[in-house]
Amino acid sequence: MKQKNQIRLLFISCGIVLIGLISIQYYLIRNTYQLISDTYLSEIKKEIDPIWASPEMDTIESRVVDEVRMLSYKKIKDEFSTEEFREELEKIADTGRRLSQEYVKSQLIDYPDLEEIRIRTRVDQIIFETKNTSDTLLKLTDKPITFLGEDFNGKSIIIDRGIVHSHIEQEKDSLQEAIDYNYKYNQRTEIDISNFQGKIWKKMLWILIGALLLILSVITLFFWMYRTLIKQKKIAEIKTDFANNISHELKTPVSSLSLIIKSLQIEEIKKNPEKLNELISSLERQTNRIQNLTEKVLESAMEYKTEFKEQDVVPFLKGIVSSFKSDTHTIEWEIEPESLILSTDFHLLERVIENLLENGKKYNQNGSYIKLKSYLSGPEYVIEIEDNGIGITPKEQQKIFEKFYRVSEGDRHNIKGVGLGLYLSQEMMKSLNGSISVKSKIGEGSTFILRIPIV
Repeated sequence: MKQKNQIRLLFISCGIVLIGLISIQYYLIRNTYQLISDTYLSEIKKEIDPIWASPEMDTIESRVVDEVRMLSYKKIKDEFSTEEFREELEKIADTGRRLSQEYVKSQLIDYPDLEEIRIRTRVDQIIFETKNTSDTLLKLTDKPITFLGEDFNGKSIIIDRGIVHSHIEQEKDSLQEAIDYNYKYNQRTEIDISNFQGKIWKKMLWILIGALLLILSVITLFFWMYRTLIKQKKIAEIKTDFANNISHELKTPVSSLSLIIKSLQIEEIKKNPEKLNELISSLERQTNRIQNLTEKVLESAMEYKTEFKEQDVVPFLKGIVSSFKSDTHTIEWEIEPESLILSTDFHLLERVIENLLENGKKYNQNGSYIKLKSYLSGPEYVIEIEDNGIGITPKEQQKIFEKFYRVSEGDRHNIKGVGLGLYLSQEMMKSLNGSISVKSKIGEGSTFILRIPIV
């Protein structure tokens, strides 16, 4: 439980560190984006200033301003209706845009970067004032008039703005009085930034790639560390289980050997041939048990050497079933075809089948059946060992072929063994270029399937 809490704490800590790293990266990227944006705008202004503040452009602007001012004066004098004023204003603006665009194009040889920059100067309010009255000829709610540059519809940013004042003095015919008209309009210079973000992100491409690689590297490192920790935890648990199982497995035969040796030292036993033979047989059984256990442990660390030979597999399987004895289980078989020459290592195959038959007897209740079934399936010869025991859960089915793993549900963990039987069976089937798998349902039994290629 303590180790689980430590892993959970480590996982949470890694998550907090990762979130912190992503937050810092986001903050740095956002600030970098703002800095590059400001720098980019400054560069654009430097490109624009020599053209937009040139005497030629000032001349065009002055011409447009004068025409708009006189047009506004005529509107005040009621020489134009509102619709006519707007039409005349658009005509003046068209002329200003055309002249300014022609001038900009003439400068592209010296300023080629201007070809990618769309700029405009527009008026969004025109006010005419006298001493007693004020008349707004172009309202802020009206569509602004672009009189210099290119009229675009994309997103824009203001790089310059201001209020222009002008003065008109006219004499009244009857009294020769001077009447002052104050002419005021709001104007702003804007650039198109529809593709602005794309250009900024392009400038930041390597920064973004570096930040992304850093985050992915940290995530990969955390994942690798977490997986390694889980793997080490699993190995530690396997070692503990193996030590417990091997101790349990050795305890019984070693204790029996100790008792047998003590019994053999008794004079009465020595004089009783029947008792002596019985103890010697028992000694042999316990010795074989320790030897088998030792061989299994050694085999788990070795590679199998195979000796393939051709042989009829049908008599071979019948011989295994006939020699397998059980007073507590029913043994059945269904072997097809009647004859088949198979090239394999029959010694290893026999050990696998015997191990599965023993498991069927060991892990299932008395009175259940064990059935060996074989048949051809395409390029493979299939051998199935089936029982109607208590079955294996899907979760356990994924683990039963692992080294030292033992099913621990119900009372099956009390059955003797060190968790090497199915692992060794799998390794032996690999040596035979075959495979072993299992199908099982709780309460219905299990079927172990061996597949051997037919050469």
